[in-house]
Amino acid sequence: MLLLWFKRLLLTLLAVTVLTLLALAGWIWQPYDKQAWRVRLPVAGGVQVRVLPLLMLATSAPGRWLLDRRAFNLHHGDIQLYDEDGLRARCRDCWIEAKSISDQPIVIPMVELWLQMDQQHIHGYLAVGETQPLFKIDFTGKVSMRNLKLTWQLPQTPLQALLKPLQSHSAVIRQAVVTGSLNASGTLRWPKQEWSAQPHLNTMAVSGLNISAATTLPIQYDCPLLDEHKHPENMQWVAYDKLGRWLPVAAIIAEDAEFKHHPGYVIAQMQHLLGKESADKQVGGSTITQQLAKYMFTNGERTWKRKIEELLYAVQLESALTKTDILELYLNTVDLGPSLCGAHAAARYYFDLTPDKLNPIQAAWLAGIISNPHRAWKKQYIQQQPDLKRAQDILHFMPRSARKEPGNLNFRPVKAAG
Repeated sequence: MLLLWFKRLLLTLLAVTVLTLLALAGWIWQPYDKQAWRVRLPVAGGVQVRVLPLLMLATSAPGRWLLDRRAFNLHHGDIQLYDEDGLRARCRDCWIEAKSISDQPIVIPMVELWLQMDQQHIHGYLAVGETQPLFKIDFTGKVSMRNLKLTWQLPQTPLQALLKPLQSHSAVIRQAVVTGSLNASGTLRWPKQEWSAQPHLNTMAVSGLNISAATTLPIQYDCPLLDEHKHPENMQWVAYDKLGRWLPVAAIIAEDAEFKHHPGYVIAQMQHLLGKESADKQVGGSTITQQLAKYMFTNGERTWKRKIEELLYAVQLESALTKTDILELYLNTVDLGPSLCGAHAAARYYFDLTPDKLNPIQAAWLAGIISNPHRAWKKQYIQQQPDLKRAQDILHFMPRSARKEPGNLNFRPVKAAG
């Protein structure tokens, strides 16, 4: 009789366990919930499960007990889980694929994530680096069936530490000696992949990069745009005092209103660039000094690695040159149309003038097309249908004498092909 009772109890416990597991699996999986935020598990053929139930289970006391010291060898690294008053996950040799930064995966020796959940509220931190983390980001927020909403904060952190994971992907970042620190805060929305960032740089300085091409006279610049078979206006270096009164003013207004006051970068621009409102947001926006770095030192790819390289070059250029030097270099190297490199070639091609002879509206038009010179060449010059709105907007901020007598655009006639 006792044996029969024991068998029934065992079967009952087994049935309860199976039903509980099935209920948990159904709660996590729930295929009828089409709106839920899901992730693909690296087991059971990559089944997609709801994130909130998975997190609640994994961070509960029983879940942490079951996961404690469990290890997984995943595609992105070796994962080990721990129960430490919350769920701690450590990823060794963890690699991240970020095409906007590098064509090759970014490999980090150690990434540690620790989090706690209370109902749907979540908090924790993400640390990068081994025994002494390179940097650590604290976060807090709320997770629902639909999404995750976090606010995050990066405390004051040395810039050199933040750049270290990228050193193997860029000779420029590897060579740069960067001092100063950064702290930042922001938001994260997932799975929409939206975030914002408010960075605060403290006394950034850069040395160690080879900027001799821009600091040693005579300047040796081999314009990559030049095609003598297409346009006869060869590149010719023009000293600052020969660039005229209006073109330098118009270029500053058009491209970098804070040029005379910033150290090579503008924090407001960085906040805009580091925030992501949509998945297809373009990497763009830079100071005149950063644009100069692009023309003279980087390959111009629209990636974050290139933007970081340009920032490093820009800060070192600002410490080595005067603002006048930088503006002269910029106006002699800027892309102003197909095979039109620098102010001299562009002024000759579009107006049959030298830069110092440009009137205010001509200078404003030329500065206004810097953001998209090849489109302007095709749509405005070749078709002889100039769009003066951009030029007039720039003219509005030029000195009163320029506004009083702006002159006429007077394009040079388009030469017949051949």
